[in-house]
Amino acid sequence: MKNAAAMINDAAGALVGLIKGLIVASVFAGILFTLPGGWGNPIGGIVSLVNAFMGGGLAGLLALLVFASFIK
Repeated sequence: MKNAAAMINDAAGALVGLIKGLIVASVFAGILFTLPGGWGNPIGGIVSLVNAFMGGGLAGLLALLVFASFIK
């Protein structure tokens, strides 16, 4: 029973890691490239990212915590 639970836990951890990686890759792609849907201005993306942290208040703090969680 412990082996099955460990296998399910490992599979769920791998799936969450994959989803995190895809989110990070799409954010960086949106900053660096022009993507369909009109998002992806390189300078504007970086400026808006910095402004979100500097002037966002609680939302800026939460965004910073989300980005910091990807560093592991």
